[in-house]
Amino acid sequence: MRRLSLNGALFMFMERGEKLTDDAIWNDRWGSGNRYVLWPRGEYWDVRFKQVKKTKLEWLPVADKLFANESEAWQAAYADWEHKLKRLESYK
Repeated sequence: MRRLSLNGALFMFMERGEKLTDDAIWNDRWGSGNRYVLWPRGEYWDVRFKQVKKTKLEWLPVADKLFANESEAWQAAYADWEHKLKRLESYK
């Protein structure tokens, strides 16, 4: 797994067949609790954002579609994070 911590979020790039570990999901030493996971799924790439509500973990899709390649998946993940940051800043 490759990881990139950027602008308050941790982006985790999984290899085909790799499993997400509890350590990767929950360990704060890895970086921010705002986490995205990107992985190949069939011929495409999927992107999910970690959300915990009332102690229940969910991985929410960032789009209604899969992405053609890792680059498109990354662009979608970061665009989603930028959107979330702008919403947070508007509450200040």
